[in-house]
Amino acid sequence: MYTHSRPIIRPRDQSRAADLRRRLDSYEARSGLLPGLASTAAREVLVAQLIDSERRVEYVRLLTTRPIDPSALTSSGRGFDPLRGAVLMDRAGDHDEACWLVFLSAHFARNRHTEWQLVGDFYNRLGYGGQWTWLEAAGRPLELLHWLDAHRVQLTAAGGRFGNHRKYESLAASATGQAMLSYVDWVGSTHRDLFARSHSIAPTPRELFAELYRSMAQVSRFGRVGRFDYLTMLFKLGLADIEPDSCHLDGSATGPKNGAKLLLLGAMTAGVRVQLLETRLFAVKDALAVTFDVLEDALCNWQKSPMKYVFFAG
Repeated sequence: MYTHSRPIIRPRDQSRAADLRRRLDSYEARSGLLPGLASTAAREVLVAQLIDSERRVEYVRLLTTRPIDPSALTSSGRGFDPLRGAVLMDRAGDHDEACWLVFLSAHFARNRHTEWQLVGDFYNRLGYGGQWTWLEAAGRPLELLHWLDAHRVQLTAAGGRFGNHRKYESLAASATGQAMLSYVDWVGSTHRDLFARSHSIAPTPRELFAELYRSMAQVSRFGRVGRFDYLTMLFKLGLADIEPDSCHLDGSATGPKNGAKLLLLGAMTAGVRVQLLETRLFAVKDALAVTFDVLEDALCNWQKSPMKYVFFAG
């Protein structure tokens, strides 16, 4: 993510900011003070980060209601957009392709300088003809591996880069290739079948999110961040009947975990059980009337600068 200056609460957000302040006051009156919000500054910064996180979710959801040019999937360079492409494919009735594009967006991630270029260069095979669609990737996995090994130098030279959360990722067939092949194996025949199988043992949207998050551990190179980003994007785009069941502070969730500790304990204390944090965050989420993806994102950004507002554009 990158930062730039911006008013802490914009005029159009004043009403929501007042609502969040009231909700925080009500929570503390019922459940006790939140040590991380002892200062007015920290309180205001958290409110601003919550609003920013809601705006980011709103932006994605609005994509599903707006006209989208087909060039989102055929453009080279920064014109490519896998999320807009996912909406296009879903509208066309190709649910598998929509989910595949969300997976690619989570694997490569948006880079603040080169946008979605690397995803597009891979998907459109550097303009040499054809696309690495779901059907192609699932039907010709060995060819996909060979293509990556043969073209990874060109992919890098083209200038596209992985996003910040994936900056240590590799284009090698043993890395990106294995992530894609293990994803295909995890999904099976179709994404709808995967969701239906999981739904049989996890009947509610939150239970289904938790089950998919658990089972997705078999996807190579997809740890906590990759799985959370992928599943929450499916949720925001309406591609699966799921809803985040927690902030998932397990594994490598350093940012949101530190934010939770700072909020609930007043310090980034070591040795605190994740389950305790998650339980308390559930009540905070309900009090604020936000979803867990909003809370997770806001806590992650808030802990980076809890006393001075910084706008993080991701």
